[in-house]
Amino acid sequence: MMEIQVKLFAMLQEQLGDSVAVEVPAQPTADQIKGAVGQLAPNVRQMVSTARLAVNQEFAGNGQLKLSAADEVALIPPVSGG
Repeated sequence: MMEIQVKLFAMLQEQLGDSVAVEVPAQPTADQIKGAVGQLAPNVRQMVSTARLAVNQEFAGNGQLKLSAADEVALIPPVSGG
């Protein structure tokens, strides 16, 4: 297991702050990271489930991720405007 910082944006940032620390497996999947964030606050689980995960400013797929302490991990919820 490893601890990572996950940057948050939009409504997630308003609910939980700029970032959160979560414990994940050494090579987590995007769903495992999203699940760990969702466990911190049940009221944001739906929003987390629809968010996209980015690593080092590139959207990540659903496979296992090889993360290091220097990697930037972010959850970006869908945003609409008009």
